[in-house]
Amino acid sequence: MSSRLKALLATAAIVVALVAAAALAAILALAEQSPAAALDAARQMAAVFLYERGVVGELTPGQTARLYRDRCTRKCHGKDVIEGKPRTAAEWDAVVSRMGAPDRAGLGDRAAGAVTRHLQTHFLSNVPTVLPDAVMRFVRQHLWRSDFGEGDLFLDLIHVPREHARLLPYLGVREIGPQSGGAIFVVFLNTHRGSVPPWDLAQMATLQAGDGRSSRASGWKVLYGDAQQHHRQGLLSFDDANIPQAGEFEVRMELPGLGTRAFLWRLPIPAPPP
Repeated sequence: MSSRLKALLATAAIVVALVAAAALAAILALAEQSPAAALDAARQMAAVFLYERGVVGELTPGQTARLYRDRCTRKCHGKDVIEGKPRTAAEWDAVVSRMGAPDRAGLGDRAAGAVTRHLQTHFLSNVPTVLPDAVMRFVRQHLWRSDFGEGDLFLDLIHVPREHARLLPYLGVREIGPQSGGAIFVVFLNTHRGSVPPWDLAQMATLQAGDGRSSRASGWKVLYGDAQQHHRQGLLSFDDANIPQAGEFEVRMELPGLGTRAFLWRLPIPAPPP
């Protein structure tokens, strides 16, 4: 028998032994459950163990939920602390990166990615959640517009007037570059089953004021996108737009294969709470 084959068999034996140990530990820990439930839990734990070490390519939704519960809701927090406050895809990404540190949940890259996708799927907010409650109510009432997920693509726009620019860092925008008047919008695209197309929204968006004047979008900058292409956040700008002080204005998007999406704001927009 060659040395290479011996090393391979030794590695396989170690993996099998570790998986068996994990399964046995699970069965013993879950002794109060029915035999079938305990066996299922042991299988999930073994799959998670192998996934974290690159032996298993993918986890089932149930196995991913097991990983999330074991590493996040038992080791760090109760699940109410996590699940009671949905967050945007970018916010969940940042939370898992922060909490996955070795001195916290100790998540490796594969485990962190699986937990992030689980949270983004089940506890997603379409708009940022880091604003104070009073400011968040103001944003929802006066600045945020949504198509409420016509089809499987959810599209949300937050208009940020120049006088409200202090809100931008809370919306995931660190810098916007020089602006010559105009208008800017933070855009969130989310889908649960498909993927977000790699659109350049600047080629698809028009801003139309109530007096009939219209402006084409001048820029689209992606701020966040996940590896699975289920979530994208970006900044849509209209450098030449002249939003009136009163009345209303509308942003219209011609999306390939999905028709026209329209978002209406009524003016004037009041000052945000302090």
